[in-house]
Amino acid sequence: MAKKILLSERFGNNIFTRRTISAFFEEINNLKEAEIKIDFSGVKFISRSCADEYIKQKEVSRKKIVEVNMSKDVCSMFNVIKHQYKRAGITISFDAHNPHKRLIPA
Repeated sequence: MAKKILLSERFGNNIFTRRTISAFFEEINNLKEAEIKIDFSGVKFISRSCADEYIKQKEVSRKKIVEVNMSKDVCSMFNVIKHQYKRAGITISFDAHNPHKRLIPA
């Protein structure tokens, strides 16, 4: 069974620093569950550096991580980072399901 983590309970409405994401993924990687559901409900903003760090940490994690309930603004920031990787010729598997908008394809 997947463990659900509500980000707004940990970080509030805004996520600003890379270090918070790094520490968060350290916790995730130490959980016994193989699947983690990250609920973005209530998160209105994630900085560019945090979105970048999130994608990097997810790429190296052994956990199956699924994102849900991403706002348009948060999803847009992840799109910016994904597009940046694509332009640099770097393929990433990151994708998030969002009822409002999908991330651009890899």
